[in-house]
Amino acid sequence: MHGSIRDRLEDLLGADTSAARRQEISGHISACSECASELEAMKTQAQMLRSLKAPGELEPAAGFYARVMQRIEERTKDSIWSAFVYSSFGNRLAYASLTLVVVLGSYVVAHESRDGHLQGQSMIAQSFHYDAPVTGDQTQQRDAVLENFASH
Repeated sequence: MHGSIRDRLEDLLGADTSAARRQEISGHISACSECASELEAMKTQAQMLRSLKAPGELEPAAGFYARVMQRIEERTKDSIWSAFVYSSFGNRLAYASLTLVVVLGSYVVAHESRDGHLQGQSMIAQSFHYDAPVTGDQTQQRDAVLENFASH
């Protein structure tokens, strides 16, 4: 029973509880000293919280946010990167670099594919043939491998 009453103690402090529910909770609290002491502690805490909140004093003075932002801007150190990151010069430099990379990349791809360097592994495997068989003792195998490397 204590668990269900303790869950509803907060409702008893507020105005959301119906009269029948209040009667049930009040009956239990009058019989149970543990729940009564918890309700008193909650009332004390609620009263303390209400005393902290004074109307009209919650809003900061006029210009507070502007002064905070001004102090933040004054304390931030300007670095060399801020000239590139936060300026139109930095944006232009980034776009020019990206354009240069695209142009040079397309140039390399066009000329390398024309020369046959970008044709993939299958073309290399097709053109590779074994001139000297790799058989015999270790010296003959080494010579055959070196001869195959030298011929290609």
